[in-house]
Amino acid sequence: MKIVVLSNLSIKGDGGPGSINQINFTKGSEVKSVNEDTFTYNYTLIEGEALKDEFATITYGSHNRESNALFSLGFNFHNLEYSVIFATYTIFTMGGTTFTYDYSSPVAASRMFKALITDSRTLLPKLLPQFIKEVNVIQGDEEAGTIEQVNFAEASPFKYVKHRIDEVDKDKLVCRYTMIEGGPLGDKLESIVYEVKFEATSDGGCLCKMTSTYNVIGDFKVKEEEIKEGKESSLGVCKVVEAYLLENPQVYA
Repeated sequence: MKIVVLSNLSIKGDGGPGSINQINFTKGSEVKSVNEDTFTYNYTLIEGEALKDEFATITYGSHNRESNALFSLGFNFHNLEYSVIFATYTIFTMGGTTFTYDYSSPVAASRMFKALITDSRTLLPKLLPQFIKEVNVIQGDEEAGTIEQVNFAEASPFKYVKHRIDEVDKDKLVCRYTMIEGGPLGDKLESIVYEVKFEATSDGGCLCKMTSTYNVIGDFKVKEEEIKEGKESSLGVCKVVEAYLLENPQVYA
């Protein structure tokens, strides 16, 4: 597909923060910040066909420095009853490849933490029996160092995965765990390290920040499009759990 930019007009400002540019096919990019020292550039799409009828704005960001490149994308919906989802992808040139994405929910942080972390072994097979058959602790006491095995339903492309729990902080609402066997690891990945953190927001809901670091074998390179399905599955689980908690406000209250 060939994209042609016929013109890039400055409607307002001098190119710095607050400036508004108009491009032929997506007009109305409001520049939020430009920093030539740290190579950062952030802007917001405020008008044009890409917004359709669903989005009020789309926010973009970029950051490039010696050790990593970061790109972020945020969607702001017209209907504020819907969650705002921000997806940020950080690609490190050393120490594996890391992707991060955030999920905004109207449910309180403590309830989402209990549902998705501390009680997930019970709740997820109940809510998603078509995907998750059972979750069993095969070593440990459910604290740091515990190894659990997730057995998937027959419809799943994977039979099972094993996770090692690295940290569970019930006060800070943070969980870190590592996939050490099964699932998508195959012969390309040594492990996948996950961090999930829940932060309370002013509206009574929460922001769930999820980070996954892929530790590869040899020279294998992990690309964002290759982990798209796993990311969408994680967000899908969050939405199912959120819907359940909204329908049952007494659960984990």
